[in-house]
Amino acid sequence: MVSPRTISDIEYLASHCWPGKEIERYEGWIIHWNDAVTWRANSVLPIGEPSVILEDAIDYVIKFYEERSTPAAFKMTEESKPENLEETLEEMGFVKFMNTYLQTIPIDELTCLDPRVGVDLLRVTDESIDTLIHRSKRTEFELEIRREIIHRIEGEKKIARVMIDGQIAGVGFGVVEEDLLGLFSVRTLPEYQHRGVAWSISCALGMWGEETGASTAFLQVEADNVPALELYDSMGFKTQYTYWYRILGEGFSESQYEYSC
Repeated sequence: MVSPRTISDIEYLASHCWPGKEIERYEGWIIHWNDAVTWRANSVLPIGEPSVILEDAIDYVIKFYEERSTPAAFKMTEESKPENLEETLEEMGFVKFMNTYLQTIPIDELTCLDPRVGVDLLRVTDESIDTLIHRSKRTEFELEIRREIIHRIEGEKKIARVMIDGQIAGVGFGVVEEDLLGLFSVRTLPEYQHRGVAWSISCALGMWGEETGASTAFLQVEADNVPALELYDSMGFKTQYTYWYRILGEGFSESQYEYSC
């Protein structure tokens, strides 16, 4: 069965799977910053009730990110606190961005699916991270920051790789935090699509996650990523909730920052 955790519980554990360089607790919120690379590591997780005036708390966040030359951002769900945070952020000029589904599956339902191609599970090293970012379109700076994040993760972690005809056909990354397995960066190289690569990577990481103590697997997929949604629906993943970002509009340019859910 799916772990009976609240949205805030899942969000808190998921943040451990992709930790920022700086993490500050402020008035029940958790502020993350990581060189403006990926919103997950550069946003506020508002899971607690501030004891100060809401606008004052938001102003504190704005100043925090201004000092780091990064747009202020909140990672929002229906459980974000306080209840009027969404409305207040909109009134203060924060733009809604990147609707994303968090989907889950009981780990025993994932592991009963058969991989369709062979998958290698690799210990996290500089060499295996090279595999994970193989043929990435990101800049060298963005890739270096991602390397740092991956090395910083304290939970159990594995990199998955599929080889076909001696070439990397697909990759993925798994992290176990308590009873949750997070699946990240599952990617099939274009010339190997429709051969069960992403399916097999998800299954193999699921088997490893179950052995490591996970009872539920989760992943995050943007709402407009139709091929991924179709794949995970066919595997049995179900959307548990939606999250999105509220990003301060002043100085916010999509072309200026590297995004990831």
